[in-house]
Amino acid sequence: MTMLDIGLTVINVILAIVSGIGAYKSAKYFQKSKNLTIFAQINKALVEVQKMLVKLPEALSASNLSRRGKKGLSLHNTLCDIGQELNTNLTEINSNIPPEYIDRFRQLQNKNGFNLQTYINSYISGDAVNVEGIDSEDFNSCQAKLLEIQDYLKKVALETEEKLK
Repeated sequence: MTMLDIGLTVINVILAIVSGIGAYKSAKYFQKSKNLTIFAQINKALVEVQKMLVKLPEALSASNLSRRGKKGLSLHNTLCDIGQELNTNLTEINSNIPPEYIDRFRQLQNKNGFNLQTYINSYISGDAVNVEGIDSEDFNSCQAKLLEIQDYLKKVALETEEKLK
């Protein structure tokens, strides 16, 4: 072997090491970027759940006003508007949930024989209203479901935040 061959071999080894270090840093950056994206999506979903938790009591309030006979209040129209907003929020949540968490999220939506999407659709269709107003048991189930979803999303956000450190 000549000195030129030895020199080129040393240079190739050095370049391979530098390339390996660059690949490692790139993979580390990619993972951090992916976790940051997941964290942002989960936070968007959390904001939408909070909007739903704020909006949901408005339906109960409208039902109570309707029972008292407030004039000019259309309970069906009010609930339809609330249902459409809740549906928009739920759609936004579904679009922001990262694929690795979507199965667990769907399980939370359809747990214990209560389907969150069906309940929200009942606001839009008017099926949520009975003679006395809104069924408080279904309402409480919906609110509990949203709180459970919120807790799950907070847990996922904390786990993802830990990965970012």
